[in-house]
Amino acid sequence: MSWFSPRSSSPRKEQQGRVQTVAEPEVHRSLALAALFDDIRGRKVQVLDLGPALGSNVEFLSQFGCKLFIEDLYAALATRTPSGDGELAGPEFFAEFLAIPEETRFDVIFAWDLFNYLQRKELGHFAARLSRHCDRGARLFALISILKTMPAQPFRFKIQDEQHLIYERRTSTERPSPRYAPLEVTDIFKGFRVDRSFLLRHGIQEFLLVKD
Repeated sequence: MSWFSPRSSSPRKEQQGRVQTVAEPEVHRSLALAALFDDIRGRKVQVLDLGPALGSNVEFLSQFGCKLFIEDLYAALATRTPSGDGELAGPEFFAEFLAIPEETRFDVIFAWDLFNYLQRKELGHFAARLSRHCDRGARLFALISILKTMPAQPFRFKIQDEQHLIYERRTSTERPSPRYAPLEVTDIFKGFRVDRSFLLRHGIQEFLLVKD
């Protein structure tokens, strides 16, 4: 497995300077994650992880022999300088964030819960950028909050095994949740369809999107 991460911290840094969690991590079964790993088993795939660089996830994914790209979307959003047009991130931001060769293609994208932290227009711009790097059959894994409020910062997700995710909450502060509906997700992600969707008891709806 090779690992490309131009702007993300390394697993070693992550281990040395761990982010403090405000509650005990929770473990939840992930039906969409299990389906995703079943789909890619035995294939050589290129994976884009939009979360922070976590050594445990890198180690887990290494068993699939994938080429892994890591780009920390939330960190990039938090450190950007807003333009004169307002607080929204536009196409230029996402082009700079995902500044990779045009021919690069991803077979799997781990979006985790990050789409909850983008406004609809921002999500549309990012979806268009991601679509340029996905061929037919590419899979996108996303977690959408269905609750009225959600943590003010994304969870840190660690893959425990092929069917379970560890949720690490980083702040006790809450913010309104966008509560994207399934039809809204496919409308924003034009060219993708919902292959599988699971409503979980802890207020999360899992999506496995597939590029048509």
